[in-house]
This record gives sequence, C-alpha cells and structure tokens, in this order.
Amino acid sequence: MKVIGSAAKTVFYLKRIQGQYPSWRLLYKIKCKSTENELTNLLGYSEIKRSQPVAIIAREQFSGIGQKSKTWVSPKGGIWLSAAYPIFSTKFASQIFNLSLGVKVCEMLRQENINVCLKWPNDIFFGSKKLIGFLPRVITRGKKIIYVRIGLGMNVLNYTPSEGISLSKVLQTKNINQNYWTAKVLKAFHDSVECNNKKEYVIKSANKFLTKRFLPSGYCPLTWKIKDIDSNGNLRIENETQLKIISRF
Repeated sequence: MKVIGSAAKTVFYLKRIQGQYPSWRLLYKIKCKSTENELTNLLGYSEIKRSQPVAIIAREQFSGIGQKSKTWVSPKGGIWLSAAYPIFSTKFASQIFNLSLGVKVCEMLRQENINVCLKWPNDIFFGSKKLIGFLPRVITRGKKIIYVRIGLGMNVLNYTPSEGISLSKVLQTKNINQNYWTAKVLKAFHDSVECNNKKEYVIKSANKFLTKRFLPSGYCPLTWKIKDIDSNGNLRIENETQLKIISRF
C-alpha cells in the first residue's frame, strides 16, 4: 500500500533519521476524541505485529486525558500521538521504561541545542515550563510483555496554558516542520526500547537530566527536597530527618 499525505512525510523523515527498520505503521487523524482510545480500539481488532510498531497521530484532540485523569489540552499545532511497540519478551525492565523514554527524548532535544530537563516521572520541561508530557504503559500476557505503549503530547506551534511552553517559543520561530519532529519523537521511542537492557546507563542519565525544582504533589518545598532517582527508578526525597521513596506505580 502506498503511504500518502502526512504519514508519508513522517515516514520520509523516519527513514532519514532511523533507517528502514523498524517499519512503522502510521495512521493520521485530522481530529479525534483521543489517540489513546483510537490506539486501544485498533489493537483490539488488529494484533500488533512483532516487527511493526504502530502510531496514531492527531492534528487535534478534543478529549485527551493526561496523568491522574487530568484534561490533556491538545489544540491544533501540537504533536499528539499514541504509539505501541512490540516486545514479546519476559526480560523487558518495565520499571525503568518511563525513564528510558524520558532520557531518549531529553537526548534528542539536547542534540538540537534545546536545554530541557526531566521532571520525574514523565514530563519534559524547558526551564519552569512543560514542553512534553507522556504516559507509558506496559501490556502483558502472563509473564510475557507483549508490547509497550505511550500517549505523548508535544507543544510545537500551538497555544499553551501558562504552565506550558511551545517549541516555537523555545526556538523563537514558527518555521517548524511538524513531520520532522514527529519522526524524531518516534525515533526516541524506538531508542528507549533498544536501551531498556542498559539499566545503569538509564538511571545515570535520568539523574543527569533530572530537575529538582518540582516536588511531587503534597510535599512542602520548605521542608523537603529531591535527592535523586534510585536504582529501581523511584524518586527519593529527603528532609532533615527522613528519606522517602516514591514509586511511579
């Protein structure tokens, strides 16, 4: 089947950036309720193939859901996607998957001279403002991990709330190729899967990119501070008398 339109443009950049493998299956939506719902429905009647990750990309979402069921604002101009990557293994380290993805997204942006940081567990910040958010999930069958999936939103040319920032504001230009950046994000997802067996590298890199400015909800910055990310991917915070471990799950 010939790939046309936005999918073809993204595939073009993927081949330049990543090469022929893996062969992504890309589906574009002009507008949808949620790419997460679209991906769930797709995988419900069409099982993921071992060598073919799949992504659904929307120009606009009108009912996206973020972390803790918060509304995910997804207007035109951003990159809003949900993607699934085949694993079919019992050896995948699911506890560090969110960190390996965060690390690879940070590396990708820093290679473009965009000095971002990782807000544990799954946000990418530029300074004090959110540029990217992602929600990772691991799908299992018995003890085997069948595939991993992400929902991801990246502010590019879109309006953002006060707590967010767009790539156009960061780069101070509106001359931005969204297909190129979509391909870069999908490549980072691929790379996060490839480096999942390098736990020491992932934890070390996550700590290098970690911002300590934002404590988890419910902790007072006058008494608590972030220490680091431990070897299991948990966040460690401390005060004068306590060390507390916070798990993502």
